[in-house]
Amino acid sequence: MKSRVLQFVMMLTLCLALVAPAASAAGSAAVSLDAVPAVKAGERVDLKGSSSLDEIIVKVLRPDGSIVYFDIVPVTGGSFAAPFTLGAGEPGGTYTAVAGKGTQVDSRRFDVTASSTGGGNGGGDGTISTPTTAPTTSSTPTATPTGTATPTPTPAPGGGSTGGGAAATPAPTPPPAAAGKPITPIGSGAAPVVVDASKIKVSESADGAGRPATVVAPDAAALADALAKAAKQDNHGAAPVVYIAFDGKPGQTVRFELPLSALKDAAAGMLVSLQTADGEYSLPLSVLDFAAIAKQLGAPAVDITLQIAIDPAGDDLNSRIKKSAAALGASPLGGAIGFSMSAAAGGKTVELNEFGSTYVSRTLVVTGIQNGDHATVALYDPQTGTFSFVPALFAKQADGTVKASFKRTGNSIYTVLTADRSFADLSGHWAKSDVELLASKLVVNGAAAGKFAPNGSITRAEFAALLVRSLGLAPDASAAAFSDVAAGDWHAGAVGAAVKAKLAEGFSDGSFKPNDTISRQQMAVMIGRAMTFAQGSAASSAASSLDGFKDKAGIADWARVSVAQAVDAGILTGMTADSFAPEAKASRAQAAVMLKRFMQQEGLIG
Repeated sequence: MKSRVLQFVMMLTLCLALVAPAASAAGSAAVSLDAVPAVKAGERVDLKGSSSLDEIIVKVLRPDGSIVYFDIVPVTGGSFAAPFTLGAGEPGGTYTAVAGKGTQVDSRRFDVTASSTGGGNGGGDGTISTPTTAPTTSSTPTATPTGTATPTPTPAPGGGSTGGGAAATPAPTPPPAAAGKPITPIGSGAAPVVVDASKIKVSESADGAGRPATVVAPDAAALADALAKAAKQDNHGAAPVVYIAFDGKPGQTVRFELPLSALKDAAAGMLVSLQTADGEYSLPLSVLDFAAIAKQLGAPAVDITLQIAIDPAGDDLNSRIKKSAAALGASPLGGAIGFSMSAAAGGKTVELNEFGSTYVSRTLVVTGIQNGDHATVALYDPQTGTFSFVPALFAKQADGTVKASFKRTGNSIYTVLTADRSFADLSGHWAKSDVELLASKLVVNGAAAGKFAPNGSITRAEFAALLVRSLGLAPDASAAAFSDVAAGDWHAGAVGAAVKAKLAEGFSDGSFKPNDTISRQQMAVMIGRAMTFAQGSAASSAASSLDGFKDKAGIADWARVSVAQAVDAGILTGMTADSFAPEAKASRAQAAVMLKRFMQQEGLIG
């Protein structure tokens, strides 16, 4: 799935001409997109055309530039088709359809008229296709704290069991229902299947600190049924999605409790999307090692519960975050949210908060973002009071709020910061906007107080640190087992994380040479490995991509594929029109610009 998402992001970046002039090749003979007729929100959009490629990437942008649809479509007999249904709640305006691959793209604009109804809930088959959120209507079954269903959106206090089981003690005000909303969760283009709301038990409990928490627990059979249904439906090549939402109030701690036995037998590639009023957690089941979990707990899967918490920060933590942000010249937008996952059985619990090299996607909804270039999702470490960059994309919603979709290989506490960082020595510099964008997102730092030193050289350790930050990876000094990298060195954690993620490696003599300046071809190799990490598999590039460089023979064999990959992606260009200069040393400004192109290419920033 990551490979498909990466290809889409590559397409998006090229089409919007954010990184390379080559994207201006729209309308090339390799791809021709037919005119798209005007439609009304809620109607089918017919995208079709011709191409000499084997497959193409298709995407549709809303008037504000956010993505409403994408897919990778095969080309058969020189033609392709990618029909889809536009959500009934989509805004009116001029949309843009783009089709192609690499630098061969074509685009068409078409008009959409907003629906007068504003959209509604999904059909009776349990699937959802519209990507906008609509309120739950009175026809949606609502689960009471005892697990029974009622047709009213807010159950009356004191509702009891009707199924013959023991009645739970009613809460003074029963929590809202766990019910499906018509959205398309992050991380997949598939229409999600909603777990039967009448089979979801909602109750009140307390978290580890004794604070009240709402527990949302679907029945094992109902969850397994939804998983099976999602796997069988036509997902157009996207990952199947099962969806559970809790329609509560902002600020509530919500803990979803999922029976591990139902998840264990799910189809490969499945996503379980969990949503509250504060955020969404899109869990790929591939990150769960079911055998290891059972071994750690000493219990069979049927006795194990997977617990996923979406926990808005309290006033004390938000106050500390605000103070820490002020020290950076930044401001938090809204409150922070903690995401955590654990497995429990027989009174024993194990934390499951690290996912190796797999990104897990989440969302936050914020207000007050005026310029997405100056906003970033940041991980907050309450022990040190520090922040670190988290890959994120921002999309404005119809109600004026902004949805921040972010991904990371672990769980933690996250917040959205806005900052406007600048450097005195970048005035008039060609790289000023790119450097200051990455600085505002906490990816690059200055060389001294208020200065960036754009023309200074960059070392192997510095570039490794930049790539580690751009991918949102946690430092790991223990993995930096080199003779010239000491545990106390500033770069030890970054070098260790880079080695662990296979972005970089040492030399045959056991050294890393952290202070050596890095060459352009060495940078290309590290960028190529970072692209592989981001998409989950290695991308291929033809050596013919280098034919335009007269000095291609000077590119080392070990770097040739990576250089071609970086050139194809528009991340690296020639030093001149016909020379690559593989051994030339990059400046700090050049490295920052390459990093920004890489991050946009991979969907790590917008």
